[in-house]
Amino acid sequence: MRKGYLVIEVLLAAALFVTFATGAIVAVISSGDTNRRAAEQTAAMGYLSEGLEAARSIKNQGFANLLPTPSLGVARSAGGVWSFSGTSNSTDSGRYTRVISVADVNRDGSGNIVLTGTPDPNTKKVTSGVSWNFTAARPQDLSVSTYMTNWRAAIGASDNALLAYGDGITAPTNEPRYRLYTNSSNTFGTETSTALAGAIARNVVTRTSPTKREAIVAYGDNVGTLRVLCFDGSTWSADWSATIGGTGTTRRFDIAYETTSGDVVVAYSTNAATTNEMAYRTKLGSTGCGSANWAAATNIDAVRTAGIVQWVRLGGSVASGSNNIALAWADAASDLSATIWTGSGWTIAEPAAALETSLEFATAAQDVESFDLAFESTSGNLMIVWGLFQATTCTAGTTIATTNCIRYARYTTSWSAVAVIPTVADPATNIDISANPNTNELLTAALDNSAADLSIAYWSGSVWTGKANHDTSTRVAAAGTKLVRTAWLISGATTRKIVVYNDSTATNVGWVVCTTGATCTTQTDWVPTPIFANPQSWYDVQMDPLNKDRLMFGLSDNATDLFAKRLVMDATPAFTWTNADGGAAMELTLGRATAQPFSFAYWRL
Repeated sequence: MRKGYLVIEVLLAAALFVTFATGAIVAVISSGDTNRRAAEQTAAMGYLSEGLEAARSIKNQGFANLLPTPSLGVARSAGGVWSFSGTSNSTDSGRYTRVISVADVNRDGSGNIVLTGTPDPNTKKVTSGVSWNFTAARPQDLSVSTYMTNWRAAIGASDNALLAYGDGITAPTNEPRYRLYTNSSNTFGTETSTALAGAIARNVVTRTSPTKREAIVAYGDNVGTLRVLCFDGSTWSADWSATIGGTGTTRRFDIAYETTSGDVVVAYSTNAATTNEMAYRTKLGSTGCGSANWAAATNIDAVRTAGIVQWVRLGGSVASGSNNIALAWADAASDLSATIWTGSGWTIAEPAAALETSLEFATAAQDVESFDLAFESTSGNLMIVWGLFQATTCTAGTTIATTNCIRYARYTTSWSAVAVIPTVADPATNIDISANPNTNELLTAALDNSAADLSIAYWSGSVWTGKANHDTSTRVAAAGTKLVRTAWLISGATTRKIVVYNDSTATNVGWVVCTTGATCTTQTDWVPTPIFANPQSWYDVQMDPLNKDRLMFGLSDNATDLFAKRLVMDATPAFTWTNADGGAAMELTLGRATAQPFSFAYWRL
């Protein structure tokens, strides 16, 4: 019996030994596994942190360097300067892969960061992520995100917009004049001089930066000179000038900012025919005001037009990540062409033929700006619309009495063929187009110089729907006028399309509200204080980019008076017009009444 017990004891002892030994071995292996994973995570975290610090260094070199991009690598120069390079980095013989991403940031009305809201151009979300394989079957990854801000941007300013205009009495010194506008009080500040000498400002264009508190104001004077000014919110500088010709009866220049980078482009006529009919200059968004920050002038040799350029129109795309700017122009021969800037040059060439060779006019060729352009807000596709001279046929074999004279062309990945907007039956002597800031929808409206009709058309993103003769007793478009404007108002889930136009002999505000498609209803004229002189001369409508429920309507009349009226829509929708000018003309002696004698622009921050 004792021998049997000894055998059992030996077996039990052996079993216990194997059990404890296995546990110890497993514990040792597990401990090694944990230590290895911790070591690799530490290495990955260091590599990840280096990526964030590199991105921060790149941001400090210029906030405009943080362009929304899903996959970025970084590289350091021999001098130790970081820059973005490629789409990723790897280290330890490719074991660890690092990807940096930059994304836009949205805020709600209280300034909180939210998924859907108003874009904050001074904040970007930067994420650094590292991935590696612990084993072939066990991939690992770590990521850390942080918000980087443009702390150099001006803060605390109470004004929300800038109005610039010429004063025909005080010229030729201290041109142009300006006023700052405040949303909260719906008031303009006192008229202030730029304290910069210049001749009478007859055409004025104001554009504001999407990345900082900066405005470029350019004006054409009565002796054919373009003068370009820069305003940083407190100080003006006279940056440069150029010869554009003319006496201010046409606007031979325009300005546009790249939405993503904040770089700015000024394009202008050189007052030359046949070759090098235009030129342009640029300034980086990372630089401030001052002549030294502008690149030298570069010529634009128009291929499809040859006459002296009379009207220039620039417009920037607001599509995410885009730096595209469209340039369209009309020459003395009533030819129309266009090209597109893609961030470093006019790399999208003109169409295969001129878009138009017989542009509409009032009494003489090129006495009105009878074309306009807009980018679709989400796709970034370009739409150009224009009026065809009414004495010609609109399409082969048809006459103006039976078909429309409003044409369009679109650029997606190539230029479309020229086509006509259906149903609309009148020429577009004055024409305007605007984009829904949230979708690919567009709205255009036009007045003619003969039948006194208002035409309206709606673009769904893929097709035009036209509405002929919405009003058959409008003011007839005259030389140098623009008497129709379009806009979009958005309040909560409510979106409406707005047309403001000069009704026949009216001294009030004539306006139309459109709902679905081209379903539009004329509203009762709003009676401002004071009423406008008749006839009126130039209309301007600007949508508030940060408060999409409102717009500013500016007007000059033939008495060279300047007025500003605000329209606000709530979600009902109910509409409220107010006298933003305080119920009095803000200028009684504009440099001229026509051809854009004033310009209003909201700050975009």
